[in-house]
This record gives sequence, C-alpha cells and structure tokens, in this order.
Amino acid sequence: MKNYTRRDFTRHLGLAALFSPFLSMIEAQPARAAAGKAKYLLIFFTNGTDVAAWSPKGSSESSISFSPMTENLAPIKSDIILVEKLTSNGTASSHGAPGGLTGFNYGGQNMISLEQYAGDQLKAAGIRTQIPNLILGSVPSEQQTTFYRDSRALTPISSLSSAYQAIFGGALPPPSNPTSPSMPAMDAENRLRRRKSVLDTMKAELTALSQTLGSLERQKLEVHADSIRQLEERLAQQTGGGDMGGGGVVMPVDCSKPAAPGGAMDPLPNSAALLDMAISAFGCDITRVAAVQFGHHQNTQVNIPEVGMAGDWHNGFMHSDNPRTRLVNLEKWLCKEFVKAAEKLKSLPAPDGAGTLWDQTIMLWARDMGDGVQHDGSNMRFVFSGGAGGYLKKSANGRYLDGGGAFHQQALISALEAIGITNYAGFGDPMGRTPLPGVSA
Repeated sequence: MKNYTRRDFTRHLGLAALFSPFLSMIEAQPARAAAGKAKYLLIFFTNGTDVAAWSPKGSSESSISFSPMTENLAPIKSDIILVEKLTSNGTASSHGAPGGLTGFNYGGQNMISLEQYAGDQLKAAGIRTQIPNLILGSVPSEQQTTFYRDSRALTPISSLSSAYQAIFGGALPPPSNPTSPSMPAMDAENRLRRRKSVLDTMKAELTALSQTLGSLERQKLEVHADSIRQLEERLAQQTGGGDMGGGGVVMPVDCSKPAAPGGAMDPLPNSAALLDMAISAFGCDITRVAAVQFGHHQNTQVNIPEVGMAGDWHNGFMHSDNPRTRLVNLEKWLCKEFVKAAEKLKSLPAPDGAGTLWDQTIMLWARDMGDGVQHDGSNMRFVFSGGAGGYLKKSANGRYLDGGGAFHQQALISALEAIGITNYAGFGDPMGRTPLPGVSA
C-alpha cells in the first residue's frame, strides 16, 4: 500500500485544503500553532468616540481601571490591551479620511488597508485560502472610505444573505468538454472514484497510525476518520463533476457551517451577525483575515434597546446629545459584541486541531478617528485581544498602554507581526513601519 506524503497531497489543491488539519498527524507530528504567532486576524472597526469618556483613567501597564464606557470588556480583562494617545499624523482627522486602516491620507500612493495587505502577504508566504480576506458590514447607502486597494475604496459586503452565499454557498463547477457532451459525467465519475480511493487509503493509514498513539491522540484520529466518512458520503451524492480545487467553495470536513441568515436587520445588529459569520469562516479555514465595520462615520441609524431612544450615531449621539448618554451606551453595546466574538472564538476548535480559534486569533478593535466628537485624529485608540499564538503580552488585570503620541500605524504593524508578517514594504507610511512597543510578549 502506498504511503501518501505531504507532497502527494499538495499536488491536489483540493485535498491539501481539506486535509491540512490531518497532515501533521499522518507524519506523526502534533499539530500546533507556531509559538508567538497567530494564524487569524479579526478586525473590529468602528467610528471614533468621546475620548474623555472612553479613557480608562487610573490604569497602568499591568492593570486596567475601566471607564463606564468600556466596563463591558471586563469579562476578558486578562486578555486585552487598551491603547490610547496615538496620533494619526493627520491621516484620520476628518470624515472619510482613509488613515484608520491604511496609515495614509488622501492621495496616498498605492494606498492599501490592513486586511488587504495581510491577505496578500499570507498568500505570498504560501498560505492559500479560498478567500484571501473578508470585508463585511458598514452602511451600504453611504460612500465607503474604510477599506482600500490600489488607492481605491472597496465596498464591504453588508447583506447577510450575500455574505453567506459568498462564504459558504459556493458550488463546484461542472467540467467542460465541448467535443463530447457525454464526457463530463464520465469525468466526474472517474474523479469521484479517484478521490474516494485516496480517502480510503487515508483512513487505512490513520487506523495504522492510531496503533502507535496514546488514547487521547487515538480519539482525535477517530474523530478525523468520522469526518472523512462524512465527506465520502457527500461526494457519493454529488451529481456535478469538477476537481476539488475548482472555483467553488469546498468546506473543510470538520468545520461548523452556520445556519443561513434570516431577514434584514438594522445596520449594527446586522454587522454583529456578519462578525459571527466571519468567525465561522475562520473555523472552516476559508479565510485567515476578516474585517467587520460597525456603522459609518456619516450616517448610521441606531435602534438598539440598550442604547436608548433611536437616532443617528453621528449627528445625534456625538454632536447633539448633552450629556452623551446614548454614545456611552452604544459603546457599551459594542464592547459586549467584542466580548461575544471572543467567546465564540473560544468555543470553536481550531481547524488544525491545536486548541481553539481563540488560541490562534488576534483581535484588533480599530477606528476611523480618535476623537469622533471633535473630528480629531490625534488621540487614536485600539483594543488588542485574542490568544494570538502567544504574541500578546498580557496581565491578569489587563494591560493599558499610553501611546505617547506614537504613530497609530504602528498598532496596525503589530497586528501584521502577530500573524507572522515581517515585511511591511508597501504598507502605509515608511516612517511608521515598526510594531508598537509594549504590545508583544
């Protein structure tokens, strides 16, 4: 019987994608995330805020004293770093300014946002996923000014149904053979037979390998074998042809595909649902990079009971209210959504079997401006969280960093470094291409 090696599988892109969680076990090596390196980057993006209300006064590098605005982050206190007093160098000081995720101001050459650059660099490093990066959320009726590629603004997917279809709903394309209409069915049948033959061999090898492992490892292998059997059943039911490496979406066999979404929601709950969907995409290893935008800097209608009377985030909550009770309440709601995302990451196994998604994900809460009330980018703030493969320096009481006027782009660079990217050429301002001190362990 032939022993299939990693090289054998990488010759078949579909098999390599489907079986990547198993390859290290086949070679009798435990699957682990690289020490100090995250595999997934999750960007939580919102408007600027009232900096005085947000600031965790009395905090220190090893302890956070939350403000009422941020107190709902307390459940993950030991896993977060709050950063403030960073400057955007004028790149994020007004409506629509692009510097939040790019580090560039209007007219920047080859401007690219963090999630685009991260996806490109991972791909260049040989990490191939079906979707290089996901951008979701925002308010579709407004002009988009957050995500960029080649200095052009990108439009995130805001529709739940469209996002679901794009991530989870693809179908394998049928093979084409214009010379003989009978050939596609025969090709599909042969492909199916070949794929099932490899799967059967894989099961046999896993069974042989299990005899050399302890009870815990053997139990994991049994779960993998069950997943393979489920895959075979799906393949047997397949009526179309096409290789696994085709243009359709092929889900890893041990991921948890979410239920199809329901009807439309208000913009912010809609973004919360999209955030949940993005994490499910991580769980299926469909993408390694996702950014979800909550609201829009110019017009976001908010109708959330916990916030108070419905109104507009910008004109009402930031500029008309006095005191800004609704803005505080909205930020508290956003903090809850950030924590929910963390809890979901903790609940899902990592696709490679090495712990949970939380262990392998770095979370970054970023903003379009620092002080949204004053339209000022001189006091940018970030929240770092996640297991991040051990990248983040943490404290039992949380960590607070006074940025001291450092360029906010350095926080973005830290997120890149966390996922193993160390080449920053082509991203942002050349003067700020170093990680932010104090973030990494």
